[in-house]
Amino acid sequence: MGNLGTLSALKVRDVWPDEARDFTPWLAENAELLGEALGMDLVHRETEAGVGRYSADLLFEVESTQHVVVVENMFKATDHDHLGKLITYAAGLGATYAVLVAPEFRDEHRSALNWLNEISGDDHGFFGVVVEAWRIGESLPAPRLRVEVKPDSWRRTVKAVTTESSTQARYRRFWSELLPRLAEQQENWGQRTPSRDSWMGFRSGRSGFTYVASWCRPGGRYRLRVELYIDTGDAETTKGFFDELHRRKAQLEEAVGKSLDWERIDDKRGSRIALYFPETIRVSDEERWSEAQEWLIDAMGKMRDAFARELGRLGA
Repeated sequence: MGNLGTLSALKVRDVWPDEARDFTPWLAENAELLGEALGMDLVHRETEAGVGRYSADLLFEVESTQHVVVVENMFKATDHDHLGKLITYAAGLGATYAVLVAPEFRDEHRSALNWLNEISGDDHGFFGVVVEAWRIGESLPAPRLRVEVKPDSWRRTVKAVTTESSTQARYRRFWSELLPRLAEQQENWGQRTPSRDSWMGFRSGRSGFTYVASWCRPGGRYRLRVELYIDTGDAETTKGFFDELHRRKAQLEEAVGKSLDWERIDDKRGSRIALYFPETIRVSDEERWSEAQEWLIDAMGKMRDAFARELGRLGA
């Protein structure tokens, strides 16, 4: 074996001299690195998000679920001040997840984050992330975001399984079967945890647009649906994007190979473009799950292929 390099740690300030001017903008531009560490498909929403007289460093959104993630950065060992700010910002911004980023976590603050996770509901969580920088020899610095504190996923999974209803258990089993089949047949849908709800969202690559697979009951009829759900956070913008796509209806339906349901939903902020399973079907029809999953995988692929280029052109 040839010569090997030596891995050496760098001080974070050697890479990002100033936390506010250098690190925060870098993290905003590299949301996928933080998302990979946390296991979330993150999209940057806002820098210096206002909360009363103060502002949170960064605000992200989980693209597939629209959950809010608030991040507080610091370039020294953790302290009471920043931990308190994180909690305040999370409450003020209605965050589902709160993340404290620092080069070093003191024991008392690690314990505090763990305690917050213990008393939080299953749909909220606190993370402690260590920021590091490394290099081999004289190579370029390489960032590393290492999760030091996270919710007890195993405990919460066990709790969810023991408290879920029979219908929720059935949904979870259906998605548990679908996801590995989807990953085997199509790439880049992202790793997801099986839902115990009637629907699952998947990132589209553009903020405000989510592919959703769902068991639904429009007009009282049990159906299975794949949709591109549009919600930019602003009704006027959302409807404008929907209308822009609708003007390309013929080309999009030709690409999908099927007629689509164009549901503008004028009394709500969001809109959807949907493809429905051709027959009545419900999740309790377990003998038809394989058929339903095959249809979903095919429909999701066709929808994504048809809309990928159009989403990139919207608003241009």
